Amino acid sequence: MRAMSRGPFGWFRRLVGKDEFDCRDVLANCSDYVDEELSERDAEKFDAHVRDCPDCPPYVATFKATVRTLQDLEPKTAPPELRERIRAQIAAESDHPPAS
Repeated sequence: MRAMSRGPFGWFRRLVGKDEFDCRDVLANCSDYVDEELSERDAEKFDAHVRDCPDCPPYVATFKATVRTLQDLEPKTAPPELRERIRAQIAAESDHPPAS
């Protein structure tokens, strides 16, 4: 996801003077926010919107909880048969022989 100022419409937002986040911006930037990859200014705008919006806080809380849950999972190794089927499928789709 992208920070508001860099996204495909960042130039337009600056042109029309949009200087705050709305719900769409929160959805589009939630991953960067949780990963602390937003600029300080965009993080402040994100926080300000979430503070004032009745709909976004539950979404952000659920997003954060999901990320934490996924980070806490132990990695699993796929069985050799599954890995081989995946390699074969990739090779078939790319016309390259599977690597062993």
